[in-house]
Amino acid sequence: MFTRTRYSLILLFVAVAMTFLFWWPLYGGAGFIGGDLYPYFFPQKAFLADALKAGEFPLWNDLSGFGYPVLGESQTGAAYPFHLLFYWLFNLNTAYNIEHLLHYVICFVATSLFAKRLGLTDTGAWFAALVFTYGWFPPRACLEWAILTGAWLPVALWCVESFLQTRWWRYAIGLSFTLGMQLLAGHYHLAFITQLLVATYGCWRLWIEQRQKQDEICPTNGHCGRRAALGLVLAGIAGICLAGIQLLPTWELKQRSSRVVTSEEYDPAYGHMPPFYATQLFTPWQWYSPLSIDEDNIVRDISELVAPWHWFGPNHDLDQAIRASRLGALNAGTNKVEAHVYCGMVPMALAGFAVIAWLRGSIQRPKLPLRREASTRIDITARQEPHPDELMINATTGYWLVAGLLGLVYATGWLLPIGLSLPGFSFFRGPGRYGILTTLAIALLAGQMLSQFSLRNSSWFSRRLVLVLAFISTCGDLWLVSRMVTYTYIVSTPAIAYRDLSEVRKLMLAEPGLSRILAPGPNVGNLLGVSCVPWYLGIAPAEYVDPALAMPPREKPLSNGKPTPCSPELLEWLSRSGVTHVLNFEPLEETSWQADLVWKGVDPLLNRVWGRAEPIHLYRFRSNSTVGGSHSFPGRAYVGDESIPIAAEIERRLGSGSRRVVVEGNHVRGQSLVLTELAYPGWSVTRDGVPVETKQQGLFRVVDCPEEGGKFLWTYRPRSFLYGAITSSVTLLMLAALAHLKFWHPKVVDRLLRRRNKV
Repeated sequence: MFTRTRYSLILLFVAVAMTFLFWWPLYGGAGFIGGDLYPYFFPQKAFLADALKAGEFPLWNDLSGFGYPVLGESQTGAAYPFHLLFYWLFNLNTAYNIEHLLHYVICFVATSLFAKRLGLTDTGAWFAALVFTYGWFPPRACLEWAILTGAWLPVALWCVESFLQTRWWRYAIGLSFTLGMQLLAGHYHLAFITQLLVATYGCWRLWIEQRQKQDEICPTNGHCGRRAALGLVLAGIAGICLAGIQLLPTWELKQRSSRVVTSEEYDPAYGHMPPFYATQLFTPWQWYSPLSIDEDNIVRDISELVAPWHWFGPNHDLDQAIRASRLGALNAGTNKVEAHVYCGMVPMALAGFAVIAWLRGSIQRPKLPLRREASTRIDITARQEPHPDELMINATTGYWLVAGLLGLVYATGWLLPIGLSLPGFSFFRGPGRYGILTTLAIALLAGQMLSQFSLRNSSWFSRRLVLVLAFISTCGDLWLVSRMVTYTYIVSTPAIAYRDLSEVRKLMLAEPGLSRILAPGPNVGNLLGVSCVPWYLGIAPAEYVDPALAMPPREKPLSNGKPTPCSPELLEWLSRSGVTHVLNFEPLEETSWQADLVWKGVDPLLNRVWGRAEPIHLYRFRSNSTVGGSHSFPGRAYVGDESIPIAAEIERRLGSGSRRVVVEGNHVRGQSLVLTELAYPGWSVTRDGVPVETKQQGLFRVVDCPEEGGKFLWTYRPRSFLYGAITSSVTLLMLAALAHLKFWHPKVVDRLLRRRNKV
């Protein structure tokens, strides 16, 4: 019999070994490239890391577009404890890799523990963890939030099941911290799916418990069931409150964001799974092509050997094949990653057998191990082999079957009209993400069948042979698919490692004033440490998608190597938006752009990010040129035609939670002072220490200045952050106090409960 410590160490070893099998280059300092990593995730993490290393907690990101609230947009995850630790201690790529690998370990361990709680054997639980962790997440390596938030889903389920089996408060408190951590990670869609799963699974389990009437602690089963339900509800509320520091700023941004109404910028149906593409579950050779795998190593050779059905994969572009599957599909965009739900041929076959076995024996009502005396509490390390009819998974098979089917149907988008009328569903796009429920259901049912096989098969040799073949075949299958269905690739030396060697970064940081750059790709210029347009945000302020305020389209490069011209409309927009530099792939027509070439060459960072061997061009706008009869390109702050200097250091005061911008307006003569950053709630301005009234002009903040000028100080102190921080702090203290009382003074709590029952 394994001790708890030995079992935990073995499970941890298996979890780490699986990360090495799928991601071994990351252990040697390699990194990802492709997908949204460099246009979205790395710019955010670079900003956060720079602030943390400077001893600051950032509230306003002034580098992407005209700025946005860091906590409001949320996917920076500025309050996520792991981000705060790793991006403060390590460089960008190392911190990213550590978090990536760590959350795969968390997901594998938690799924295994949850499966054990359901009564699966060790091998069945590990197999379920393998299928869920490495079936749904690796193809989504281009989406950082997938594993960062998805890893907490099985943790939450394990806390729910453990609480219902033992009634120990530690698991209810653990559920609160789990839900809070998932929300702090910053991507609310998977957190919303987790909350739905926790709520429905908890109700299902309590209903089963009520029917079985096997509780021997409480006088009446109904009374104890209501108390358990109340405990789960309070734990869920506490988890949400624990993330208040993140949720309230996001709620504030949501009220004035592009998601208030459906538009071309935000389509809830984007990322659906065409119904015919659901055949990927059992006929992967129709869709996946091994020719799309760039890696050539022994792992690939073994994977193709143990998963031979991929030998027959077609030679086509998967995205095009998915878009061509129009039968029953929505009229909306999608891609191979968002629509992915495949989790292995062997697991699919085992899950099918489990459903058939359940249907044949569904008339029998298995007795569940729901007793909660100290002598019969279920231990995750218990090695007893209960009869299959007594397994918890047997009683919940119906739930997982329904949840998996509903997840698959919702992934197609067919139920989207209903979802858009329900709270929460209308806020998120990407219905294909509900396929995570299907993957989890298949994983648990496959683990159930493997457990029953190992319990009922008396032959040691045949039992071990089947288990080994199932594991090896599934590992190879999922490894191959993770390389076929992806937009992200592993390179030995990632582009982000060259950030400090970037020539463009050195030039931009050496500029005497604050710069804003027009770059070919959104947000990539943020890696240089300077403000950049255009922008790319998950939840964008409504002004950013307003056609009347949008940047005019850029002229296409001319043929025959002629320099690219600039339209007067674009030039005027850039001049009034504080843009000071242009970074371009092709040479610019300097006369129409009113710009001079500053640098031309191959940049160690940017050329790797964009996958270009050709030189790139950096231009600076002429401050003394004219556009439409007025001075052009005055800079980040201006009054009329005159540029106003901004303090060399932009003050960020950690103690008061503020973000400050100092503008010297001593030469202002009764005109409007414009700061080219987004007008957003939480900003206030003072002149020589006296508050003054502000107004909005298009995207920007404007203040009327008296003749004598003065020193203007813009400060960002959002109330949403203050109230959120108070909510999180109070909730944390309450949970800590409750945990302290239950652990160190349990008799006090029991006495209070008995007194309440008497009343």
